[in-house]
Amino acid sequence: MNNDFPRFLHSVWSSTRYDSPELTRFAREKSISEARRGLVAMSLLTIIILLIEAMLYVRFALDPLYLYTCAILVMLSLNMVFAARTVADAQALHLLGVTLLVVSGSAFVLLAHYQQVFHPMLFASVAMLFIVIPMMSWGLGEALAVTLLIYTMFTLSTLDARFNFADQSLWTLQFIMLGASAVSLSLVARNVRLRKHDVETQHDLVVAHDRITDLSNRDPLTGALNRRYFDQEFDRYLARCRANQNQIHFMLLDVDDFKQINDGCGHECGDRVLGHIGQAFSAVLEDNGRLVRMGGDEFAVVFADLDPRVVAMRGLNRFCDLNAGSEHEKVRNANLSIGVASVPPDIEVGYRQLYKQADLALYRAKSLKDDNRAPPNIVVSVLRDPQDALVSTQTLWNSSAKVTRLDTGAS
Repeated sequence: MNNDFPRFLHSVWSSTRYDSPELTRFAREKSISEARRGLVAMSLLTIIILLIEAMLYVRFALDPLYLYTCAILVMLSLNMVFAARTVADAQALHLLGVTLLVVSGSAFVLLAHYQQVFHPMLFASVAMLFIVIPMMSWGLGEALAVTLLIYTMFTLSTLDARFNFADQSLWTLQFIMLGASAVSLSLVARNVRLRKHDVETQHDLVVAHDRITDLSNRDPLTGALNRRYFDQEFDRYLARCRANQNQIHFMLLDVDDFKQINDGCGHECGDRVLGHIGQAFSAVLEDNGRLVRMGGDEFAVVFADLDPRVVAMRGLNRFCDLNAGSEHEKVRNANLSIGVASVPPDIEVGYRQLYKQADLALYRAKSLKDDNRAPPNIVVSVLRDPQDALVSTQTLWNSSAKVTRLDTGAS
């Protein structure tokens, strides 16, 4: 029980500090919109209160200075409403809220000094000033600082006056400020707790949604992206590469004689081989590209700027290393045929053209196996002439098609 209050105080002291860094970052992203809504709500509520006070000032025929003060504060509050729409920093929005409260408090202090008496309407204004504090989305620490600032300003102004306010007025003012402060800070603490619970719930939902989305976009056997997601995402990925002036590489690969592995070693071994493709090329790419299972034993690898020959060889070597421990000779000797279509960023080529060109390169790579040539079977077709992109891709880009045979010992 003794530890409950310090733990509670720690949890509500800041509205954006959480136990985990991920949750803190998530909360800070939402803090701007919350601070903006809080400033608008506090400003609008202040306007309503001031308009009601103005009508009471007229009803009781008080000094016109009361009305002028209300008009100035209403204009300031309206300015805060418009400023909240343009400011995009949570701390700046909080400072605007502090400014509104301090300026309003200063105006009430000046009115009291001008009248040399605390009118009952001023007591009500002071109480309303403290009550609107919970409308902002700050934590208990910030609300306590604002409350102490306003309380100190009122207290010092009464002690430093050139005349003496009535003792009854001073004690009434102290009671109103302390009571309103206690109510406001209690509401702030409660709001922070509720807001944090809401943010934590939203964060859990976002994380769960992202996980579900990721699972729906991935092939469960290999961990690669699936064809459906790739078809939706590819144009956006291509646009980002071109915007960054990146050379675009579209690689297609599949397992040589995969049917023989399935028939001779069993489908479980075939699945393991496919899983090794996902492991090998995901490790090579890291965050520099996309690995997609197009269907069956065919995979696509899309990346930018990396040397396609190096990516192909490193992926192939890792794939072979993963297969090396198999008890089946066909799995240990499994090889990949790889075709690559490579396009500079300044040439417009669509998804179908890239896919067709990579497929032609893959077909050419497989012919190396059929010609009983030593692996690796890798063909890289580079588009250098923009006019070639306008012609239907029935053949490789002849001016730059290359058959590349690298040292299989490359890392």
